[in-house]
Amino acid sequence: MSDRDTATFEMTRNEARVVIAALSGEEMTASDDRGMRIQNVQDHLAAEFDFDEHRGVEKGEMAAGDDTGWLDNDSIFGGNDPDDTETIELSRAEANAVTDALASFELGESHENAGTAENVRERIANSFGNG
Repeated sequence: MSDRDTATFEMTRNEARVVIAALSGEEMTASDDRGMRIQNVQDHLAAEFDFDEHRGVEKGEMAAGDDTGWLDNDSIFGGNDPDDTETIELSRAEANAVTDALASFELGESHENAGTAENVRERIANSFGNG
């Protein structure tokens, strides 16, 4: 078992959305310290994946400037490709808050989101050697 204080792992844009949703459910009932950790993780993920409800107008799928006639993910999704991946670093306390929130989230979600939540929860636990 690892005693590391932080760990890194890969997360897709879609997974980040699920994590933020799970954390939103926990945020209302969390203690001050835990609530602050939850808010910090939400803010970190929003910044990493450029989640911004005030983003400007998207240019549309033909804005990629690709003359080959094929559309790539960026031309379809703009900057919102659900498969875009970032390396995320969490402290042990943040990871515990996230894995607890994801475990609760799994119980009340559709099969697809529950599976995503479970997958991310297991990867986070494994990154700390708890899996």
